[in-house]
Amino acid sequence: MQPMGLVDTHLHGDRISLEEWPGLRDRAHRAGVVRAVGVGSDAKSGEKLLRLKQKHPDFIEVAFGYHPEQPVEWEQVEIVLRQIREHRDSLCGVGEVGLPWYSLSPEERERAPDPEHLSVLERFLQTAVELDLPVLLHAVHDRAETVFRMLQAQGVRKAVFHWLKAPAAVVDAIVGAGYYVSVTPEVCYRQRDRELVQRIPAPSLLLETDAPWRYGGPFRSRPAEPAWVRRTAEAVSQVKGISLPQLARQTTANASRLFGWDLGK
Repeated sequence: MQPMGLVDTHLHGDRISLEEWPGLRDRAHRAGVVRAVGVGSDAKSGEKLLRLKQKHPDFIEVAFGYHPEQPVEWEQVEIVLRQIREHRDSLCGVGEVGLPWYSLSPEERERAPDPEHLSVLERFLQTAVELDLPVLLHAVHDRAETVFRMLQAQGVRKAVFHWLKAPAAVVDAIVGAGYYVSVTPEVCYRQRDRELVQRIPAPSLLLETDAPWRYGGPFRSRPAEPAWVRRTAEAVSQVKGISLPQLARQTTANASRLFGWDLGK
């Protein structure tokens, strides 16, 4: 395949064994994927991601965070916050952070967000602003607007809403504020995601796999990997009505602006 210079802006590299990574990286390079961002879920995942980055320094970038779809353990939260400060120069962002949704009962989803989860997110946003790091967000459905308002209140300038599902007005507000939205391989087979891509201007779009997540459609029964960004990019370029090379240049330029890289220059 012709090199595209694509970027996978969100995956869980700690959930993939170190032994698998040489093959994953080689397949990614053949698909035109030149960089991938591993996001943290807790303190241990951050340590694993740093080891992964050491083995693949030209391919893996790292963000530290505390995944919101888990109970709040303040001791763990404080450890991750310390890790972010200690390893600031090795990180490209703060994430994955946000508010829970999938782990909530239908009744809990109808209530206001849990104050403890709000406090955790607030601490991470404050740290990101202080250290001038972008934020990689888990914020879907009704929680997307809450998180958007928190970004505004804390003065967060750089952020990406990963795998966003939100009302149109909230999507417009997110894009209007200069934040990014990343889309997954679901855009290859799900109308909801294709409609989201239609709504978001190309300068606000990023690509991701959320590997090793297992998708449906043509990807059924296999764990995702960074090479799948190529398929995602092809689907997005079709929805947008632009060429694949043009889409690749745009989304990689977007990632470079968000993370402070020089890719594509």
